Amino acid sequence: MRLLRIVVVLVVLLGGGGLLADRWAHHRAEAEAAERVQEREGVESADVGIRGFPFLTQVVSGRMERVDVRMDGYRARTEQGRVRVARIEAALRGVRFEDDYERARVENVSGSARITYRDLVKSLGGEEIPVASGVTAKVASLKDGGKGRIAVGVEGSVLGHELPGAFTVLCTVSLKGGDRFVLHADSLPDLGIPLPGKAGQALDIEQKVSDLPEGLRLDSVRAASDGMRVRFSGKDLDLREDAR
Repeated sequence: MRLLRIVVVLVVLLGGGGLLADRWAHHRAEAEAAERVQEREGVESADVGIRGFPFLTQVVSGRMERVDVRMDGYRARTEQGRVRVARIEAALRGVRFEDDYERARVENVSGSARITYRDLVKSLGGEEIPVASGVTAKVASLKDGGKGRIAVGVEGSVLGHELPGAFTVLCTVSLKGGDRFVLHADSLPDLGIPLPGKAGQALDIEQKVSDLPEGLRLDSVRAASDGMRVRFSGKDLDLREDAR
């Protein structure tokens, strides 16, 4: 049966309508794959680009050389709930489909993601961060702080009583453990009250991405004018329809 399928595909490709048939099948596959990604992941929009030529011989072999995926509005799980990822762009290389396309094994993947400051503050805004005994802070706003830093608006409270106004803290962003990013402020503004010891000299705001597929890790993160940008990569990924 496998040999017959290969022969049929080769006949089509070598015939007068071979190129047209290959391009039509290629276009249909990309459109259906994008539809499936959007439905499965619940994203706002998705686009799939299948690289390599001819397309039909890749189908027969069961292996795609490269598949590029773009998703807008993906909601990643974190320890605090979910955070909206404005855009994800990924290049999947060496993709083998199994179980009637319910499962895909990927040799390696690389890509990037962007989280807007507006979406990020929604996922961090309700969390109370301990600063000192009886003193907590909440993230009120996030924006570009220039020079690769994030300007974090912080609202403080002492023994349950909110301090007037918000304080701005410049933070650097870094990665921890391949699945967690950290906003680190070297110092805090004067809250108007004395803090014991070294309290208030540093502030870390952490968020862990908890639904990364096994084998995928975050490689780098940086603050940009339009949000936080993350690069990721992975090898030997096993992607299943019921993974989320």
